[in-house]
Formats: sequence, C-alpha cells, structure tokens
Amino acid sequence: MARPLLRGDRLQAAREAKGLTREDLATRLELSSPVRIRVWETGLERPRPRFIPRLAVALGVEPLYLLDADPDDPPLAALRLAAGRATNEMAAPGVSVMTYVRLEDGRPGAAPSTTVLTAVAGLLGVDVARVEAAVHRSRCNHASSASFSG
Repeated sequence: MARPLLRGDRLQAAREAKGLTREDLATRLELSSPVRIRVWETGLERPRPRFIPRLAVALGVEPLYLLDADPDDPPLAALRLAAGRATNEMAAPGVSVMTYVRLEDGRPGAAPSTTVLTAVAGLLGVDVARVEAAVHRSRCNHASSASFSG
C-alpha cells in the first residue's frame, strides 16, 4: 500500500509564502543544513514523520496540507504522519503495532473495536469519528489497489 508522501511543491510554496529561505526554515527546525529542506522540496528524500507537524507549525499550515492526501478524507497513514508518528510509535493499551499496521494497510476484516479506535484517536490527537473514516478510506484504497494487482 502506498504511503502518503510529503508534497515538495507545497512545502516550497508554503515556505516562500511565509517569506522564509531554506536556511531560515532549517534554523527553525534545528537542522544542521538547509540542504535537508532542498532534498525534501525536490522529493529526493522524505522527512521523518516527526518533522511533518514541525514543518506545518513553522510554515503556518495544517500538516495534512503538506501531504499527498485528501485533507478532508485522509487515509490512516496520513493522519499518523500529520501527527508526527512513526508506525512503531503506534502501540497503546489495547492496540499492538501490528494491529495498527493492519488498520493502516486497510486489510479487510472485522471492524475495529471502540477500544482500538479510541486508543488510535488518542495517539493521533483526533476524534474517534476521524479515525473511523480514515480506516474506511484505508480499506477502500486497499481494495482498489488489490483489484489492480490481481
């Protein structure tokens, strides 16, 4: 399943709209070099998830704006990235990392329990309804990609 990517064009546009140079943004993010910003903007590298919300705050935009996902109907992976979390940081009481990965991948199965949805919502800092919708979007994306590979 393809993961949402940082949109380098949006990163650059937001940086320029804010009147920041790459050096300015690198300094705000406490990076050692503005080269990191350039490689993110050109798509040569992806930032670690922890940088997505930090970039958004520095640029005055919503984290989902920086990602290649519909901000009104994002898959679960986009919500995770917007929250600045890596997959291995998605364990909580009642939710293992593997349980979370199955949800993010959109694998078919029983609907997740309220306990799981609530735990994931807490980790992501969003409401349960947003997680339910994201799980649904992830499952639709999985079903659609499965139909192309078969």
